[in-house]
Amino acid sequence: MPIKKLLPSYPDAEETLPVKGTGAFSSDAEAWDAFREGSESAFIYIYERYFHTLYAYGFRIIANPEVVKDALQDMFIHLRERRQYLGGTDDIKFYLFKSIKRRLIKDFSSWQGKKESLDTVPDGFQFTLSHEAQLIDQQLTKEKIAKLNTAIAQLSPRKREIIYYSFYEGLSYRQIQEIMGLENQQTTRNLMFKAIRYLRKVI
Repeated sequence: MPIKKLLPSYPDAEETLPVKGTGAFSSDAEAWDAFREGSESAFIYIYERYFHTLYAYGFRIIANPEVVKDALQDMFIHLRERRQYLGGTDDIKFYLFKSIKRRLIKDFSSWQGKKESLDTVPDGFQFTLSHEAQLIDQQLTKEKIAKLNTAIAQLSPRKREIIYYSFYEGLSYRQIQEIMGLENQQTTRNLMFKAIRYLRKVI
């Protein structure tokens, strides 16, 4: 099946659509192994389950829909073509987050015609709290959410990024260390502590 036929139109960054066929596999490891062994249904399952999450994530790194769209298409094509060489994983989302982040930074550098790091992308990592988000306190009023969003916007890109990974995506310190390229878990914890300490002052 040609890969192009599997790529849908690209939604806005915040759009979420129903996931099809999420009960097809009992675990991420099972779905990933089936994909690596050549299962097209496993590929479609992974694509449909994670595409919109990856698009929203990519848009927070680089708020350019064309760059994110092209990076996602290239990443899925690359994964499909080289599936037999991929290693195993029991956390597909984390694996894909790492993959798309690397590709976005590389593609953005080429798109700009010069080398750029994540921290030098205009305004850095971006996100805002929704009313459903649970951060620090589960009983956030609209006023507190507004204050937190203002405070988050004032954090450094790296602190915004670590808050997102921990409280939005539920990544572990080990995963955050790896995806952000931090020196060790203590460095990761220190960065998290500084970000939380600043946000606590707001509420």
